[in-house]
Amino acid sequence: MVEGKPIGIGNVAYILGMCSKKLHRWYKEVLSGFKQLEEKGELDKNNISVKEKGEIKEIKVPILEEKNLGRQMAIDEKSINGDVYTILSNRESGKIALMASTIKAKYLTEILTNFSLEKRMSVESISRDMAPHYDWVARQVFMNAYHIVDKFHVIKNIIEQLQATRVHYRQMELTKRREAKNGEYDYIELALENGDTILQLLARSRGLLFLMPNEWNEQQKQRAKILFEKYPHIKKVYQAVIKIRSWYRPPKGSKTYVKTRVRKKEQISNIIKELKKSTINEIKNIAFLISKNIANILHYFIEKETNAKAEAINQVLQRFIITNYGARNMKFFLFRVKIYFT
Repeated sequence: MVEGKPIGIGNVAYILGMCSKKLHRWYKEVLSGFKQLEEKGELDKNNISVKEKGEIKEIKVPILEEKNLGRQMAIDEKSINGDVYTILSNRESGKIALMASTIKAKYLTEILTNFSLEKRMSVESISRDMAPHYDWVARQVFMNAYHIVDKFHVIKNIIEQLQATRVHYRQMELTKRREAKNGEYDYIELALENGDTILQLLARSRGLLFLMPNEWNEQQKQRAKILFEKYPHIKKVYQAVIKIRSWYRPPKGSKTYVKTRVRKKEQISNIIKELKKSTINEIKNIAFLISKNIANILHYFIEKETNAKAEAINQVLQRFIITNYGARNMKFFLFRVKIYFT
């Protein structure tokens, strides 16, 4: 049960009426097989040593499993105890093929070339974010695969531009209030028609900007109306975000996106041209982001592939971290992760 679930050993001890420390020690030292593998050096056998700036550094590779390579793979990253791990996972099985404590392309390429060429050539697609190092790794290692820039990473990045606009105006209001307290002028916090002050309006609008207009409740509709009237700049950036999110939607009744790719390419080209005409920097940034990655973004419409499975793996890893109190014993933590995901 402990090996197969990301649960805390303390929870199992509570159910069994045992001392949690005693059960944890018993499981770690005897039941799990961790100690035996540690003594044989099996836990570190895939680690590599690299030289950087005259210092020898060890890159941990707790998982390197060729059998978990499949037709559809995803590459993502996860921060654990301050170290950033690259995770290559199988989107069909949910298993991890690689977990390594680096994001540097040259080291990832070196590690992944341990897999046989035949197995690497069997990978047909790689979904990833827009990081250039992952683009390089995928091109060098999985030469037969096409790349999909993950839909959720695209939407996350354009929403960050929108939220940055909101935060900018909130910081301006906070500056006004601070200067007023220094006696430069009077700053009066008046209640708006929905009961918010300006600062509250800008703070409480964060959630509604993540949603489509048809997902707003009545309070959010009223708040959005006031926000957009007072800050038309935010409204324009929000409208640009909505155009991109709406573009991702499939045609009604369509079971496949393949036939729509040509039309989608034409639509997004027109949207980019329109956004580039804007004088607002955040909208220009959105246009640049899409145009720079347009080819790989369009690959989404081949089979609607996303990094959803990879994000689910990240969530499970986070549960492991929580149940292990921040992964205090990293070797044992990574041992449990390997058992669960391979």
